[in-house]
Amino acid sequence: MVTANPHVLLEMSDEPDCRFVAAWLIKVAEAQALWSQALNDPRFADHVGVLHADGIPVLAAAALEILGELEHQCHVAAHDLYSDENGLFSREFGLLVQLRFFVVDGRSYCMAIPEVVTLTAVKQAAFDVLSTADDLGDGVEVVQPERQLHTLSGIEAEACRSRLIMMRRFGTERNQGYADGRTQQ
Repeated sequence: MVTANPHVLLEMSDEPDCRFVAAWLIKVAEAQALWSQALNDPRFADHVGVLHADGIPVLAAAALEILGELEHQCHVAAHDLYSDENGLFSREFGLLVQLRFFVVDGRSYCMAIPEVVTLTAVKQAAFDVLSTADDLGDGVEVVQPERQLHTLSGIEAEACRSRLIMMRRFGTERNQGYADGRTQQ
């Protein structure tokens, strides 16, 4: 279901885990290098041109933005998919989800480390996000990754964020299991 003003709820473990974050960032850097390599293939770049028509998605920049926001927001963030004027973040996040850097857990997306990121996987992720494009006529296409994402309205996302933070503060079982390898999907 597509939500007006789509937001995603993002989570990371409350426990400081530099090894997990470092491994996650290294894997994102690998994906970024493969994404750049894929775009160097003119046939592929032309085929997915609508994904980068008004700005090239930069997976590494999106990952750093998300990580910073999670750190700043008590490890739970409600992020507007269209916080930037051209929707570039929505495409970047869509690619990160397709590559399994985030997995759905209930109503939120939890950070995860994919076992392997390959050139084929990066190209497939681009095709998957591209499949959300709508032709608006006159040759204008708009990519809408939220069609493949679990989104919430801004108000709903903020309410869920507040509830998750309170659950974490008061020691409920929700999201206590990051160290058990659950995010290694």
